[in-house]
Amino acid sequence: MCALVEFTVEHVDPFEWNDEAFAQLVIPPQHKLVLQTLIESYNSGATAKFDDFISGKGLGLVINLFGNPGTGIAYAIDSCPALIDIQPLYVVGAADLGTSAEGVDSSLTTVFKMSAAWGAVVLIDEADVFLEERSLQFLERNAMVAVFLRQLEYFRGILFLTTNRVRVFDEAFQSRIHVSLRYQDLAPDARRQIWVAFMRKVNGDTPNGGLSKADLRDLGEKKVNGRQIKNVVKTAASLAVGRQEPFGYKHLIQVLELMEQFDTRSVASSTAATELTAVAISHTMYQ
Repeated sequence: MCALVEFTVEHVDPFEWNDEAFAQLVIPPQHKLVLQTLIESYNSGATAKFDDFISGKGLGLVINLFGNPGTGIAYAIDSCPALIDIQPLYVVGAADLGTSAEGVDSSLTTVFKMSAAWGAVVLIDEADVFLEERSLQFLERNAMVAVFLRQLEYFRGILFLTTNRVRVFDEAFQSRIHVSLRYQDLAPDARRQIWVAFMRKVNGDTPNGGLSKADLRDLGEKKVNGRQIKNVVKTAASLAVGRQEPFGYKHLIQVLELMEQFDTRSVASSTAATELTAVAISHTMYQ
């Protein structure tokens, strides 16, 4: 997971943090306030006296962010370390931690030791598999859940979890996670803000990112998430460059129409497969 390597430092430059990232984050204001306040309070040491009755336990800050993809979860986490005390972000995927209790235990120990040495915020992405309710049928997964619980209890630092299946969480995690924030699917107004933000990355700091109010109103009604908006703007900008045309609304619509055609075909293929399955089952029943 980590190694000592040699590399040239001739062209290494200081990292430039985006101090405006958190301000550009399109989430409910109360979510921003909670995130900012919790992290500032933890880093200031104000909560250090709230130790567990058992020494060494309960000294971390665990924040769970859950919701559908493209609702701002990843961006929220990326922007928080830049906001608070310039801390690095150590990102770990669930698949990186292993598939056995021993592997998960070893991986988490390494990750948490490294994060402590670096003063880093830890993000475990798609952590659902380690938080699921235990059952008699899956003993190995039960062991992984138990390991994860124990590691959380003794972790010192700030830990983010991203999940999307909170209904299947083991009850024991409710007391280990300090706060869970749900990220709802984007409303039209939120989508418009994101369209403008990404358009300004291409067109500069122009009113509405170079879009008319009517165009922006139309785009806000398109049921796409933040990640899809980013991809549409990037693809549409490349399309305009290739055609040597001024980048604008028509390029966005062309890419959106292609995306909608793909979605329609996917639904049609799924429906056709379902109908074929139904016919096959019906045929089998009457043989």
